[in-house]
Amino acid sequence: MAVKKSKPAEAAAPTGPAKQAAPKKAAAPAAAKPKAAAPAVASDTASKAQTPKPSVAPKATAPAPAAAPKKAAAAPIKLTDNQISFLKQIHGAAETGYLSAKKAEGKTIEKLDTLKLIKRGSKDKESGNYRYLVSKAGEKYLSTLPPA
Repeated sequence: MAVKKSKPAEAAAPTGPAKQAAPKKAAAPAAAKPKAAAPAVASDTASKAQTPKPSVAPKATAPAPAAAPKKAAAAPIKLTDNQISFLKQIHGAAETGYLSAKKAEGKTIEKLDTLKLIKRGSKDKESGNYRYLVSKAGEKYLSTLPPA
C-alpha cells in the first residue's frame, strides 16, 4: 500500500498573505549572493567541464571484409542407374501418379523422396498404397540428363 509523504509543518500551516510576500522579496537578493560565492569554494571533485576526456586512440582499421563468400553450388545429385530408371518410370505415370505395388521398390522410393525428387500423393483406396509424383526438382534433374 502506498503512503503519501507528509509535507513539512511550515508549508502545511497557512500564514497571512502579507507575511509570505515580504520574505520572498527579501530572500531573493540574499539567495543571489551565495551563488556568486559558490565558485570560490574549493571542491574535492572537479566539475564536468574540467574533467579530462579520455583520449580515443585511433583504431587500427582492419581491411574491409570481403563480401560474404557465396555458397558453393549444391552438390550434384548422384543416383544409380536403377534409381534414374525408376524416376523416369514415375515421370511416365504423369498426373495419375505411380502406384508402387512391389515392396522391393520401397528403398528406392525412400531415397528419391529424401532427395525431394518425388513427392507422395494421395493413398489409393483399393490397394492402400500411396501414389508418387515427380516434384519440380525431379523434373529439373530429368531435364539435365543427357538424352539416351
